[in-house]
Amino acid sequence: MREVKMENTHPRDPKKTYGLMELVKGTKPTVGLKPDKMVFTWPHVLIREMIIFVSVSALLLVAAFFIDAPLEAIANANLPPNPAKAPWYFLGLQELVSYSALVGGVVIPGLIVTVLILVPYLDRKKVGIGIWFAKERALANSLFMLFLVVMLILIIVGTFFRGPNWDFVVPWEAVKGH
Repeated sequence: MREVKMENTHPRDPKKTYGLMELVKGTKPTVGLKPDKMVFTWPHVLIREMIIFVSVSALLLVAAFFIDAPLEAIANANLPPNPAKAPWYFLGLQELVSYSALVGGVVIPGLIVTVLILVPYLDRKKVGIGIWFAKERALANSLFMLFLVVMLILIIVGTFFRGPNWDFVVPWEAVKGH
């Protein structure tokens, strides 16, 4: 193994212990970055995250105190609701299954999971990572946004446009009839 000689531009404090993270020239690993844009986790980031956490928790507590969320009647197996709907986060999948059990319940979710598993291996570009709306990542961002929009549309259709027996209904006409 070849010995790497590091130049000492500053005298080191003999009382301080140093850890070798990588072999670089200079006294710290960030040599060459101008200006140094590092933000330390403690105290800066952690305190900001704690402030946000406490604020969101307080907001949810106030909302839970003032907004009533009544429960439905006790479940009765002899009188199930029609239509029986999944929770909102599964309604997109339930909507897909209503069109075709095999394609909507097996093929499309299987393809989505396969693509999600393969993304780190297929998308090896280092440019544009961590930058919102980077032009170098337009295709990846567009595909992800398309996926989100399609799932949102399926959730909205499953929530508002499905009536008894999972028939398609128009919600504003059902309100007029009553």
